[in-house]
Formats: sequence, C-alpha cells, structure tokens
Amino acid sequence: MKREIQTFIDAVAADEIQHFTADTTEKEFFADQDGLMAPLTAFIREQIGADKLAQAELKLTDTEASVRLELSVINLPLQDTKTIGKIMDTDEEAELNVYAVIETPDINASGLRIDALAPATTYVAQAAVADASLHDWLSLQIEKLQAVATNKEETDIKKK
Repeated sequence: MKREIQTFIDAVAADEIQHFTADTTEKEFFADQDGLMAPLTAFIREQIGADKLAQAELKLTDTEASVRLELSVINLPLQDTKTIGKIMDTDEEAELNVYAVIETPDINASGLRIDALAPATTYVAQAAVADASLHDWLSLQIEKLQAVATNKEETDIKKK
C-alpha cells in the first residue's frame, strides 16, 4: 500500500482519514491491553483492506494519555505532517506503515513515543506477528509508565 508523499500530506491536511476512538481507564488498559486494542487493530486492518488512511485512538480518560495506531509514510504523528514535506521528496511514492503512538507526559521528555509496527500490507498479511509486536511494544510502554508512577514520590522535588 503506497501513497505519493504530497497526496498523503494533502489527504491528512483535509482530514481524509478514517477515525476510530475508544475510551478506557489507565487501570483497565494496564490489565487488558490486548483486549482493549483489538477493536483498534481490526479497524486499521479494515481500512487497509479498503485502501484508506486511518487513525485509531484509545484514550485513557483518567490520565493525560492516549495510544494510537496510525497509517503514515514516516514515523511522525499525523498532526505533524507539515514536517514531512521538509524532510521527504513530495514527488516520491512511499510505503504506508502502521505506527504505534503513545502520548503522555510520563513516557519521556517529549511526551511522545512512536514506533513502526509493520508495513500496511504486512500488518494485514501477518496479523498474528503484528499483534505480537504491538503487545510487546505496549508492554514496554506500560512498564515505563508503571515505573514512573512507582518512583514519582521518590523523584519529585518537594516544595516547601
């Protein structure tokens, strides 16, 4: 599944993206990441099958966190597509990949982590492998968030 870079940028700017959103709590997410992400992965695969751009988001309503799956030509969040034209040749065609994105102030200094899971076609053709990769990626992000929560009292500077 490919797109010309400029066509991709224009489509994202015009919000010609299929959207899916679900809500959960942090506790529920930590307890059942695979179950909660299953509707998102199914939605992304359905959109890939229909040759459409897509973004699926799971919002953690009791924190400042969200997890997304996005179809893109580069590992930048879809809201940063203006940057793509500065770093890629817009006349070229590029493979669409599925990216996993987590946004929360506790994940790192930038508050954002984005990683490629698989090319779009592979994400559908090798669903079990892609789901295992997503599981491993989410488990790592959850470990980081739990470590931050555990260490927060110890690392926060107390104000007098």
